Amino acid sequence: MTLLVTPLALAGVLWAPLWQAAGWALAPLAWVLQALAAWPWASVQMAAAPLLPGVAAVAGGVLLALRWPWPWRLAGVPLLLPLLLWQPARPPAGQFELLAADVGQGSAVVVRTAGHTLLYDAGPRYSLESDAGHRVLVPLLRAFGERVDMLLLSHRDSDHVGGARAILATQPGASVLSSIEDDHELQGTRPAMRCQAGQQWTWDGVEFSVLHPDAADYATAAKSNALSCVLRVRAGARVALLVGDIETAQELRLAARHDDLRADVLLVPHHGSRTSSSAPFIDAVQPRWALVQSGYRNRFGHPAPAVLARYAERGARVVDSPRCGAMRWHSGRPDVVRCQRDEARRYWHHEPMPPIGGR
Repeated sequence: MTLLVTPLALAGVLWAPLWQAAGWALAPLAWVLQALAAWPWASVQMAAAPLLPGVAAVAGGVLLALRWPWPWRLAGVPLLLPLLLWQPARPPAGQFELLAADVGQGSAVVVRTAGHTLLYDAGPRYSLESDAGHRVLVPLLRAFGERVDMLLLSHRDSDHVGGARAILATQPGASVLSSIEDDHELQGTRPAMRCQAGQQWTWDGVEFSVLHPDAADYATAAKSNALSCVLRVRAGARVALLVGDIETAQELRLAARHDDLRADVLLVPHHGSRTSSSAPFIDAVQPRWALVQSGYRNRFGHPAPAVLARYAERGARVVDSPRCGAMRWHSGRPDVVRCQRDEARRYWHHEPMPPIGGR
């Protein structure tokens, strides 16, 4: 770089073909760097540790780098161990935790058990160059040291699958369950198994059940919302219900089909749209907590005031991402929803205005 590429690049100001020569000289370096990047240990990712292990590791690194006698420098090794060995706490066997990420106008919920992780939806695409996967979910999963076992994409809408490519690129072991069509572009990234009512599995004593859609719905549904994969997560008496963007017709069918649809936590259908959260459905679910993932002052007016009123009339406590940030609920502590904006307050945070209008 110093003796060849840089001089050629500068000399190109006087004679343009030298820029091409600089490019040729750079090609071997690019090849070597690409080969190194493909090495399994080219980069090591670790969960974000608390402050004290981080400070101790920095002090240990400083000791190792100092030009002191080796016995003194090796004293820094024990200071590195708390950082290297630290692991984030996980729910005990038979329990689970929900983390509804703050992705704006979209949906993404991390479900963690003692040894497994499911990601329900992957958030929105913000632009051609930016999506919730790259900007929110991949850093979040890395901070927790998570390896996703299953990516469940409720349906094809971009506010639910916008970040899926980034997730799949960084989670090679994740299987995909979804209602997306066979010719959807994501099928070329990693084939998805079709979600269908009746599918069940158990992780670490926690039961997962798909309640919707039926196999016949794929041939008759006119809207992608109607095909949203509905997932029930149960740990003993504690239940969470993740419903995507189902609307009134699908809600009524679920309420009629299941004798016991009650859940402690409900991910509010369709971000609080007027087309969802029908009174019979809320009566059937009887949620203790209603979590709304929506964007601040979004153009749809989600959540609609009429929807919020229906939950309030039935005693459900509504928590939304514009006010709460990321929302966390644990089956072992069902009376508490933790808000990231409260636990990690920043000076730039402000109290959002109440929703106006809505549809």
